[in-house]
Amino acid sequence: MVTKYCRIARFRPVSPLRPSRPLRWMVLLLVAALAGCSGGTPKHPTWTNATGAEQYERLMWQAIQDKKWTEVEHRLAPTFSGVNSSGQALDRAGWLELCKNLQLKDYSLGDLTVQPAGADMVVTYIVHFNATDSGHPAPANGLRVVSVWQEIKKGWVLIAQSHTPIAGSI
Repeated sequence: MVTKYCRIARFRPVSPLRPSRPLRWMVLLLVAALAGCSGGTPKHPTWTNATGAEQYERLMWQAIQDKKWTEVEHRLAPTFSGVNSSGQALDRAGWLELCKNLQLKDYSLGDLTVQPAGADMVVTYIVHFNATDSGHPAPANGLRVVSVWQEIKKGWVLIAQSHTPIAGSI
């Protein structure tokens, strides 16, 4: 290895491979910045950066509230099957119509659990919302919801969902 000598008072060898100090600091700052940007759940999840089925559920309710029907339709599987709070079975087109008739003002999700099931995720929760459905108010005690999300090449789609009204206390 060829070494060069500095022309300072002490004649120390200087390696041609030794990075300069400013470059070291820039690399260290870049690594720290990248480490701070990765990991964790996104503060504002979107359909492309959501990290789990809970966020997909919240995004679906938000899309319904915002009346973004192309997003709702895009996230319903072609073979979607659902059961509304009256016990009526609906296909994809019927479910989309149900969503369009729901005048959702606000909502909250609670008692949420996510269970993996192979390539699917089963999500159960209680939803309380301020809404009317074709002029009828939402159930006062909320709905128990069971959703099944399936991973496909382009993300996740909702393949099944059921809504069960929660009975009042006696």
